[in-house]
Amino acid sequence: MKGIKLVEAMIESQGMKCRVRSDVKSSLAQGGVLGIALGVISAPITATMAGIGVAASVGHTLATYNPDYEIIKDYINKKLHVICKK
Repeated sequence: MKGIKLVEAMIESQGMKCRVRSDVKSSLAQGGVLGIALGVISAPITATMAGIGVAASVGHTLATYNPDYEIIKDYINKKLHVICKK
């Protein structure tokens, strides 16, 4: 989180916008069967949280519409990918 905040602060201090998102594909690939089993068990809670997450995601996407940079969090490999969009 410290690395993300540092990169985000550097980009925004220059008057540019950035969008921070997670690399979901990598996380799902690493989760495998255990992730599926836990998903089935916690389905009611997951559905509620998914609704809240979607609403927050839409708000975040609108707030960072057309960003200059995109910061992608890769939790599995513990890396950040910073992509210049313009």
